[in-house]
Amino acid sequence: MGRLTLITKKGASISDRSNGSSGVVAISDSNSVTVQGFTINGGSVGVGCYTASACYLTGNTVQAAGIGIQTAGGSRAFLESNVIQNNTFEGSSVEDGSQMFSSNDIFQDNAGQGIAVNGGFVASNSSFLNNGGGIIAVASNLRLQGVTVSGSIGNGITMRAGSTAVFQAGVTVTSNGGDGIHLEDASFGGFQSATVTGNSSGLDVNCAPQFTITHFVARTGGITNCVEP
Repeated sequence: MGRLTLITKKGASISDRSNGSSGVVAISDSNSVTVQGFTINGGSVGVGCYTASACYLTGNTVQAAGIGIQTAGGSRAFLESNVIQNNTFEGSSVEDGSQMFSSNDIFQDNAGQGIAVNGGFVASNSSFLNNGGGIIAVASNLRLQGVTVSGSIGNGITMRAGSTAVFQAGVTVTSNGGDGIHLEDASFGGFQSATVTGNSSGLDVNCAPQFTITHFVARTGGITNCVEP
């Protein structure tokens, strides 16, 4: 399928009929598929974007029995003004070198991470609120602007395995149960403009072993053990 749009103006829902064994909406090997305005309930995956697809999700509420939105197989997902909530695993995942672009979305009250990234993630003006963890990146690239990460049970943002993140204007990471931003294994954080304060572990930006790198970490205003030349 290509150039397909599913849209509702009256708040229709799409709900799981598999008792959690299958996904609710699956998009595979498709270009330019739009899902707009739905409440998507249940399923092992609420919305799956697979096999080099381009998926556009706008104004939906996604609450699955597993992962809310899963992007895999070299696909690209473009999210705008969605609410990804109450998923029993991760709110969203980016896998297999895929990419996700998020604007004005809310990832909240998910049992796992708001998003788990193994690929690329770009977000502007999106919020990660009261999740098990806010964002975790493994061998990934992040660019965040105007993003809020707050109320996580664990770390606000965790970066592993050489991940790279640029924190642009308006990023706030606060009131998380662990570190605000946790970097390890040669990950890099570049702080153009961010506020990272008031996190519960005692370190707002934690440079853990091994070989972590930060740049302009002093701009966060928080407590840190990072050392810069």
